[in-house]
Amino acid sequence: MIKKSILFIAAICFLNFSCSTDSEKEMFSENSLVGTWEISDVTREESSNVSLPQEIAKDLISQGCNLFTYTFNADNTFVGKSKLNHIEVNATATGLEVDCPEQTDTLVGLWELNEDELTITDPNGDKTVTKIALDGNTLTIAGEDIDEDNYAGLNVVFTKK
Repeated sequence: MIKKSILFIAAICFLNFSCSTDSEKEMFSENSLVGTWEISDVTREESSNVSLPQEIAKDLISQGCNLFTYTFNADNTFVGKSKLNHIEVNATATGLEVDCPEQTDTLVGLWELNEDELTITDPNGDKTVTKIALDGNTLTIAGEDIDEDNYAGLNVVFTKK
């Protein structure tokens, strides 16, 4: 009799923890995005021949230059800080010199995550929908969604801090 009671209680506990609704899964996904994300790598798609923007970004990242940060808040507001528009490449006698930009552009707005689609709404109400890959503490966004002119064919990788 005691074995049956224990099995029954174990079965109830198992069912209780293993059942979830779609809204719980969606909330978990949104909760996974909440936090601060810093650019940590720029990778190239196999078919792309883009290299200079990738090499510049990788070099600046390796120097500790924080080129881009997203902070997604639980109230669905966000702040983005980007130095990408302020990268200056200087030709010297020994090659190219690129310093970490001091100037930062700040973006603010609202965000919503629906599966792999991140919708950003700016203060004017304009919406941008971006496909993302979210895997634990790694967020990947297609380069053309970050900077179409310079990062097309690249993937921009962010790490949660």
